[in-house]
Parts: sequence; C-alpha cells; structure tokens
Amino acid sequence: MVLALVSSVTDCKSYSKRDYFDTSFKCFAEPGWRDDSNFKKYIEKAWLPMRLLFAEDNAKIKRSDVVFAGDSLVHLFVPELMAKEFPGQSVTNRGIGGDMTETLLSRIEEDALILHPEKVVIEIGGNDFIQGKCLSLVQNNLLSIIQKIHSKNRNTKIFLIAVPPTRVKELNQIVPVFNLFLNQVARTTNNVEYIEVWDMMRKVDSPTLSDEFIRPNGDSLHFNEKGYELWGKKLRPYLQK
Repeated sequence: MVLALVSSVTDCKSYSKRDYFDTSFKCFAEPGWRDDSNFKKYIEKAWLPMRLLFAEDNAKIKRSDVVFAGDSLVHLFVPELMAKEFPGQSVTNRGIGGDMTETLLSRIEEDALILHPEKVVIEIGGNDFIQGKCLSLVQNNLLSIIQKIHSKNRNTKIFLIAVPPTRVKELNQIVPVFNLFLNQVARTTNNVEYIEVWDMMRKVDSPTLSDEFIRPNGDSLHFNEKGYELWGKKLRPYLQK
C-alpha cells in the first residue's frame, strides 16, 4: 500500500532532471520534495500511517536487539525474509517507502531508538537523490542521524548499508559518491561500520543493477529476494556478534 502510493506520487520521468553531472543541474536544498503537494500527500497517506503502526507495535514489543531503519529497500525486507536471514534473533523493521535522510532523522528516535536496540542497521539516501537533494545536505543529515543515535547510547552499533545500484542512470552516477562518504564516516567514527553491497549487486562491467537481482515486475529501483539474501550474508557476521 505504502509503496504503491509512493510510486503514484513520484514522477519517474523526472529522473533526467536529477542529473548531478549535467552542467545546468541545480541541487535542491529545501525540505520535502520538489513537488510540495505530492510530498504532503505522501506524508499524510503513507508516512504518518506507517508511523502509527510502528508506535502500536513498539508499545507491544518494548525492546529489540536489532532495528533496521530506512527507505523502501528496508521496507521490502519483510519479516519472513528477515526471519530467514537472521534466525533466532530479535530483529525489527522500521523502514518506510519514500523515506529520505531528513524524514528518517525526524522519526528515528520515536520509531527505532525507543526499542533500546544494541544495533541499528540503516539504508538511506536514494530518495534524496531522486529529488536532486544537495549532496552536502544529505551527508549532514546522515551525520545527524548517527549523532542522534549515539546521543541516546554511545555504545549502540550502527551499520550503514551502501545504497545499492538500481536501473536508473542518474542514481547510479551519484550514489557511489555517497557510498564513499559512508565508508569514510565508518572509518572515522566509533561504533559505525560500513556494509558494502554495491560491488556485489552491480553488473560486472557496468554501474547498474545485475540482472540476477532485477524484480520481475519491471521495477527499476528495487531488487528481488536474492538481493536480501546477499544483505543477510553480509550482515550476519556483524549482527551475530
């Protein structure tokens, strides 16, 4: 439901206007989306309802050892897949389709940290770049997310998953730059690890999503179950410690 709504209010044809390598490109430094009316619709119809569901669930479960937070790529890591990849572990999903760094920053305390997790897994940023957000803004938001988590508990371990390749050229141009930043943050920040997935999810000789991970419905942004198997393989050594 949430992903369907996000797709319906996002103009996929606008990717060509989000080309960071175009000499006429101007990054977007405002809150929300370039299309403010659709952003308000998304918040009202998708983002807030999901957060209400999270609040109800958090009140029931109280705690979770591991919390995943982020956008639709996290959202689609459904409980059945998580149970398969992390058997016997207390793992909770707090992903929302359409989420950006700014919206995740605004909700991470109430949606994720309230569960007092020992480990937080984050994948975020792709939707920022769909909107042509200024790279420095996205980077600063990510640093603020880390700061907010560690202000609650400096011992919380944070795992930053690389934003994976898609089948959208404009995203595949800028995302590796952001991933380099994530890697550098992990190298210089205590209790932060970078989980590389871009390299194993892209085509061997092309910066685009490998055919083996393509979803059967023509989806150009998300990947199939094999992608989550890869995520599980990469994350298990860290989450089982």
